[in-house]
Amino acid sequence: MIGLGRKSIAQKIYEGLESIEDQEGTWLVIYDFKSKPNPRFWGNLRRIKGWAGDGELIQYSVYRAESRRSALTAVKVAEYYGADVVLFRGELVEVGQ
Repeated sequence: MIGLGRKSIAQKIYEGLESIEDQEGTWLVIYDFKSKPNPRFWGNLRRIKGWAGDGELIQYSVYRAESRRSALTAVKVAEYYGADVVLFRGELVEVGQ
């Protein structure tokens, strides 16, 4: 179990995805809000990183995750708060100099 007390929406979603087949890789969650998102949205994204040990906000509308479960959690959290969302799986490429 993650934490004690009342569960956040992110925690409920993350726990609900426990049975999915997880796949590691580079996952990009791209979302767009028609208006300013609820401040709880940002806190929920931070929580995902804490539980999963991966993920980062690349810019205000792009979240990168290293597991499918983390990415799907971010997708569902963004949708919960009213965003239009797309999910991409890609390959992180280091750019040399």
